[in-house]
Amino acid sequence: MTRTNQLRRSATRLQRQGTLWFQHTRNAGETFLVESRDASVTFAQDMKGAGTKLVTSANLSTGTFAKALRKEALDWRTLALQTRDAYVAAIEERLRRAERQALSTREALKPEAVETSVLQSARGLLERAQTRLDERLDQAAKPVSAKPASKSKAAKPKGAKAPLRKGEIPLRNYDKLTAKDVVSRLQRLSGPQATAVLDYERARKKRATVIRAAEQRLGAAG
Repeated sequence: MTRTNQLRRSATRLQRQGTLWFQHTRNAGETFLVESRDASVTFAQDMKGAGTKLVTSANLSTGTFAKALRKEALDWRTLALQTRDAYVAAIEERLRRAERQALSTREALKPEAVETSVLQSARGLLERAQTRLDERLDQAAKPVSAKPASKSKAAKPKGAKAPLRKGEIPLRNYDKLTAKDVVSRLQRLSGPQATAVLDYERARKKRATVIRAAEQRLGAAG
């Protein structure tokens, strides 16, 4: 084998290897391009889908947040209005109360009201003084208890009341009535009834308050 033939065969082999490498490289490049293009399309579609989902979720979240904000704003507005109304009502009530107090004070400070109040106080003092005086007179009018006497006198106490006959008592349950009760009823009694009370008191109980009230009643009736 000559050197020339070896070179030709080597060149042929190199040519075939080069051609084969080129074909493989071109096929690999085409495959890469196709796959890259497909991957790009898929990536773009995925990104588009992801973007759409993101926008939809963001819109939903934004809508929900906006609704929550509106609700909270309405609640705060309602609370503010209620607080304002309650505050205004409290102030109006205080003003009305102050007006009533001022009116009462003005009415109480009128000359006739002051005079009436003074007269009522004086009347109350006079009535209490009269009551105390009548009680003192009643106590002074009671007979002083005598010393124990003999057995015959003890059997029949001195000054014992005689049994009453039916019709002699001027009022029902008269002996159970206090002097104040009798005096309050005298104004509603007729002349004969007032006379019966006066006679009964003079003969039995001798209460100065009742006697004086009965005499005044009969004097007014006469």
